[in-house]
Amino acid sequence: MSSSPVLHRKVAQYLRERIETGSIAPGSRMPSERVLAEQFDVSRVTVRQALKDLEKDGLVKVVAGARWVRREAPGLAAVRPAEPGAESIEEGATGLVSFSDLAEANGLTASSRVLKCLTRASSLDEADLLGIAPGAPLVELVRLRHLDGIPTLIDFSLIPEGLAPGLGELDFTTTSLYGTLAEQYGLHAIAADCVIEARGAAPEIAESLGLPPGDPVLEIVQTTFDENRRVVQWCRSVYRGDRYRFRAALEGAAGTLRGPRPRAATEATGRVVPDLARLYR
Repeated sequence: MSSSPVLHRKVAQYLRERIETGSIAPGSRMPSERVLAEQFDVSRVTVRQALKDLEKDGLVKVVAGARWVRREAPGLAAVRPAEPGAESIEEGATGLVSFSDLAEANGLTASSRVLKCLTRASSLDEADLLGIAPGAPLVELVRLRHLDGIPTLIDFSLIPEGLAPGLGELDFTTTSLYGTLAEQYGLHAIAADCVIEARGAAPEIAESLGLPPGDPVLEIVQTTFDENRRVVQWCRSVYRGDRYRFRAALEGAAGTLRGPRPRAATEATGRVVPDLARLYR
């Protein structure tokens, strides 16, 4: 492995570009020193120097004395009480940041009760969702997630086992799924498609979240991709309506309301300009 000023600047520039493009979202973990050292064939000393350069520029910081994360822009995260003894998190869609890191950025502790974690064969529908062959192994992970011990959401995740062998044997009680995928398997989540829908809580969901059946919940179905456009996770997350808020500013392009015909949704008439980081688990 190599170590030189030129190399550490190369690593720093790579990370800087990922930060500027939003591939590394505010509050999310930076790629681990081990992963970066292997990727660039350099020493960890070189990687650490690159991270320190970014720290001087105010782009990253060290959390808990060991983990590098991208700094939050001022005013990005907001925590507000939902009811006596409870906390809520508000977020938007600038990028991907883990539930654990967003909680930490707000001074809260994230934890999970693992309801299911097993490796099994995929069904036809699941294989289609994950982009794998029918019957190929997947990891099914179901967690009840807490903020400071208060149940906040239930997360149902499917992960292609071929991309992360042995993932189903790990304990995700306090471990971040996406931190593990990045640090142990080199799988970095850089994009996601998600659908958000408000609905009434089904009885089994309501019981786990401490709600009466039918109380409002927010359901997010998300497919997350790595830099090679591979699906690294499909998940359905159900949040208590009083402990989660999704916020985005909508900005229209000038003159888009003029013209003889309505534009298709896929045309560039405007864009969503989010002001907070969309969670991934």
